[in-house]
Amino acid sequence: MYIFYTKRTMRPIGCMSKILLIMRLTTLLLITAILQVNASSYGQRISLSEKNAPIKVVLDKIRKQSGVNFLFPSADLKNAVPVTIHVKDGDLKSVLELVFDKQPFEYSVSDGNNSVVVSRKEPSFLDKLKTVFAAADIRGRVLDENGRPLAGVSIKVKDNARNAASTNDQGYFILNVPEDAVLVFSYVGYASRELPARNNMTVTMQLSQNKLEETVVIGYGSSRKKDLTGSISTVSAKDVQDLPFATVDNALAGKAAGVQVTKADGSPGGAVKIRIRGSSSLLGGNDPLYIIDGVPVQVRSNFISPGFDVGSPVGNDINNAGGVSAGLSSSFVNGLNSIGGLNINDIESISILKDASSTAIYGSKAANGVVIITTKSGKKDMKPQIVANYYSTATRAITPSLLNADQYKMLIAEAAKNDFDEHTIADDYMPAEVDAIVNNPSAFFGKANTNWIKEVIRNTISHNADLSVQGGGAASKYFSSISFNSTPGVIKSTDYQRVTGKLNLENEIGKRFRFITNMLMGYTNQNIGDGAYGQALRARPDLAPYDETGKPTDFSTVAYSYMGFQNPVGLLQATNNAKTFSLMGSASGLYDITKDLKFKSTVSLNMQTYNQRNYIPSFLSIGSFYGNVDNNGGIGSNSNSRLTNWFLENTLTYNKTFNDIHDITVLAGTSYETIKNSFFSATATGYPDDKVLNNLSSATTPLITRGDDPRKPQSYLLSFYLRANYSLMDKYLFTFTGRSDGSSKFGPNNKFGYFPSGAVAWRISKENFLKDVKWIDDIKFRGSYGLTGTQNIGDQMYRTLYSPFSYSGGNALIPTQLGNERIKWESTREADAGLDISLFGNRLQATVDYYNKKTEGVLLALPVASSSSYSSLLRNTADIKNTGLEVSLQGDIIRTRNFRWNASLNVTWNKSLVTKLDATANLEQIGSLTGLELGGNTTLIEGKPLGLITGYKVIDIIRTQEQLDAYKKALGFIGTLILPYINIGDPMYELDYDEYREFDSAFPKGKEIIAQAAPKYYGGFTQGFGYKNFDLQLYFTFSQGGSLLWGDHIGSMQFSGSTNANAVMLNRYHAGNTAANQPRLLYGDGFSPISNMNVFSSAYIKLRTVSLNYRLGKTKWMERAGLLNASLFASATNLFTITKYPGNDPETTNDTYSVSGGYFDVSNYPTVRSFSLGFKLGF
Repeated sequence: MYIFYTKRTMRPIGCMSKILLIMRLTTLLLITAILQVNASSYGQRISLSEKNAPIKVVLDKIRKQSGVNFLFPSADLKNAVPVTIHVKDGDLKSVLELVFDKQPFEYSVSDGNNSVVVSRKEPSFLDKLKTVFAAADIRGRVLDENGRPLAGVSIKVKDNARNAASTNDQGYFILNVPEDAVLVFSYVGYASRELPARNNMTVTMQLSQNKLEETVVIGYGSSRKKDLTGSISTVSAKDVQDLPFATVDNALAGKAAGVQVTKADGSPGGAVKIRIRGSSSLLGGNDPLYIIDGVPVQVRSNFISPGFDVGSPVGNDINNAGGVSAGLSSSFVNGLNSIGGLNINDIESISILKDASSTAIYGSKAANGVVIITTKSGKKDMKPQIVANYYSTATRAITPSLLNADQYKMLIAEAAKNDFDEHTIADDYMPAEVDAIVNNPSAFFGKANTNWIKEVIRNTISHNADLSVQGGGAASKYFSSISFNSTPGVIKSTDYQRVTGKLNLENEIGKRFRFITNMLMGYTNQNIGDGAYGQALRARPDLAPYDETGKPTDFSTVAYSYMGFQNPVGLLQATNNAKTFSLMGSASGLYDITKDLKFKSTVSLNMQTYNQRNYIPSFLSIGSFYGNVDNNGGIGSNSNSRLTNWFLENTLTYNKTFNDIHDITVLAGTSYETIKNSFFSATATGYPDDKVLNNLSSATTPLITRGDDPRKPQSYLLSFYLRANYSLMDKYLFTFTGRSDGSSKFGPNNKFGYFPSGAVAWRISKENFLKDVKWIDDIKFRGSYGLTGTQNIGDQMYRTLYSPFSYSGGNALIPTQLGNERIKWESTREADAGLDISLFGNRLQATVDYYNKKTEGVLLALPVASSSSYSSLLRNTADIKNTGLEVSLQGDIIRTRNFRWNASLNVTWNKSLVTKLDATANLEQIGSLTGLELGGNTTLIEGKPLGLITGYKVIDIIRTQEQLDAYKKALGFIGTLILPYINIGDPMYELDYDEYREFDSAFPKGKEIIAQAAPKYYGGFTQGFGYKNFDLQLYFTFSQGGSLLWGDHIGSMQFSGSTNANAVMLNRYHAGNTAANQPRLLYGDGFSPISNMNVFSSAYIKLRTVSLNYRLGKTKWMERAGLLNASLFASATNLFTITKYPGNDPETTNDTYSVSGGYFDVSNYPTVRSFSLGFKLGF
């Protein structure tokens, strides 16, 4: 009601009257405009025709026709009922009444009628009372995609998460629900389902196809796959289970891009070489950091040198040397596995962190990548479920072809005749053995025809069994397992046994506190070889294994002692045992300070005890600098070590979503780590008996006693870290990570290292121009840059050290290490650019990553003046760069109810380059744990890649007299003096004209680069098929562009003494084979060092594993037996390899810890082919 006053109380004067007039006119115009808007809003006619349309779509059409804006939280509309409406030329008020009828919302029109505020309708007291009385118990059952009961499925009433239940071991559930309730069914690995509640309902779950929503374990937490900003590969448990691999690292081959996996040999439970995006250190380790249930584990070799070893003929060959003793050390280093105490069937998931953004949270340990292994845990409201698994494996060795006795005698006689002729022409001294072979062969050759490979190998049957129990109640969860593995080695006297156990308990104490205990235990007992197989490849086939007395035949006359040959069956009687007990345990307390802020405190322990026993019987020799020497009545050693690694970690995690478009997760933490190593070793000789009285207490002459059991830990690491994740509109993703590590391994001014990283990602598929493209699920661009480090070096390397010494009957100290307090962290800077694509309902997924990874300040010792009493000083002096491209593809090619076909491919191109290296550095310091790389066969050169093999370069075989004359002329006086019997059929080497220039002579040039052995690219691909209850999986691995130095080929160019050779020797040059690529044979006078003739392409495609699984359908006998599910499976490994490599297996390495080398095939243990059959039962 308006009241107008017409009587003036006063007269405005001057401009005041004009102002009042203007104000009145303005007011009038505003009122008119508002009335026009009102009339427009309510007067605008609206036409709609929709059936079961989302309310948001309907409101948007009303807005376009009327100009009215709707204000509402988007989360509220999730509970809206689909709208069906048919109206023509209706007014706004009536249309809104129709739209919001029976909706759980109420609305109000704002002043001016230009906006409508929508809010959730709060139920009245009567509505609540009605709901309570209307609630009823409903029962139902949940089955998996194959119709089997699914235990542990979570069932919740939609919009009321507190009203929930879970299925029992038979898949049944009971839940009290209100009228018209909607139930949400969810289970890990399966797609969630929303269904109206009804009694006696049966729900069938389907495997999840939305891989973008999968949870990926990352450092100190987890994330949805679609939210990742770093480069992370995942390997599911099903990809590594039901396969006859003793260790999980061996099962990773070909499963992830950027991860190169090489099994050293066929030794059961043996070491595996893993490199993630190349190598980044020379003196430190290059294996990734393993995080097993939150406990960090650094790979290391437990082998303790007893002070003696066994001669290694192949070690002599690949080093162009004599007296190489590595039969024992190479067997132990490649036969032991740091994570061998982990049962593969206990694993839930594996995440491989590759770029700096992902790994920087682990700071100084992360330069080589991180492998996070999460094992299984219990489930809430789940009755105990027992799973029993057993399989048996038949294994046989893949062996080479050797010369049989007749072939051996023929070629020995030919070599001796060639040598006899050369000595006769030169009128030179005739070697006695050459004369005997030519003129009295019956006195030289034996009468046996021994297959030495059969003497040392066997076919085996192994057994693996495990049992697990999983379950939980309303406030507790548990998982427990035990497993046993017994694997005899294909080499006699070698075997592998393992017992593992796991216990996981989680208890909720109140609404906010949880307490978790986790324990992994493993015990392995291994009998490890000492080079018997390698000796069998060289043993004379005309000699019998045993003499007339039953003792192993004496091999001392086979060749010179420095060549290290021994009777293989004699070596089988040596004792080489290793026992390892590992314990990884943690206790964690989690407290929810608020709904968004959580605190976690964890104490964890990684402990490993190791016991080693070695005994070489009295009839065998031990190696020395001069070759084989007597062991003085048997020699033996007992050694043990203990690693104790404690961790204390505290973290705060804050997670909050604001306005439905801002997601923030912040993790802050601190950790404190101590490492203590202790060991003891005693070696003695003079044992009265080889079979019974061969314990250390029976020895008469002590030789070596060493030990160290410090009172305090040798190293400490204090760390502080922070990670912040921010997501804007689920479209723009940002990650910042920072870590500071303080290590006792560096000097006072360099103890702390700082490792920041940042990453951004853009989900371009969320943009308006792509979000409505139905065949695009997700397209995400990623970029990251960060800094990580390496501190996996020895303790106290920055200090000047002295060692005790006995001098003239008194005690003294001698300088042994010159300290350098300026050494600092080896720091790795890495940039990564990535692209993630998911298309066609997640049926096709692709990931592409390019990385540039540069490590600066790599530690190496440089020489110092001898007057300082020291030989070298440790410095940060080298740089290494790794660049590469990774591509991964996976897809469901066919996916129907009864038939499935999926495939995947990953390929990695990596190049490791030495970008800086001091020329004065002695590269022998890099060393070789196996003792097979002495520095003469590998090298590092600035500007060249890692993996260089050095030796002599053969240009061709001398085939004509003209070539021979020209070559002799080039050799000159000195060359022909050193190589007096050079002739047609001999190799023609690249010559060095500088060293003997003053004598107008030349000599074959050594230390030349004869191969860049690292592969250009590698990877794996899979083919998976499913038909009803059958599943078939084929896993292939491949490698291209690499090379291997074949050690047996070096020993098959010429005879080493009178030892045997590989059958490739049959292709030697002789009058009937002048096109041969191998030289003629000379007995004792052939020059056959390492050369490019011994290097072969290691390219291959291998069918590494095949597995077939059959799931039994539910039958009455299974119900009577109490079985929930059952399956049968069969698998095979190494079925075939497509390769031009002439050796046994192109997938091999001589040393899993090697940095500059590792590309030698030394035939230490044969590759194996296996066939397994097993079953899995669930109760």
